Amino acid sequence: MPFTSLKLKAESGANRIKSADDAYSFLMHMRLSNQNKPHWQAARQALNHAGVSDASEIHAWRTFRAAAAAEGWLLD
Repeated sequence: MPFTSLKLKAESGANRIKSADDAYSFLMHMRLSNQNKPHWQAARQALNHAGVSDASEIHAWRTFRAAAAAEGWLLD
């Protein structure tokens, strides 16, 4: 399973994202103003295709991680 666990800061609304399904659910429960930011739109598109192959899931993980980092929500 290529999508490895990510720890997020509390202000993000989540503590840990364990799978592509968790990431997608987190994204869909996010405020619309955040969902419309370009980095979250890219993450949503990548997550929509995460189940196609391992390479797609790795791409989704990287894209989601980059979006969380852009918001300052990623724990080191």
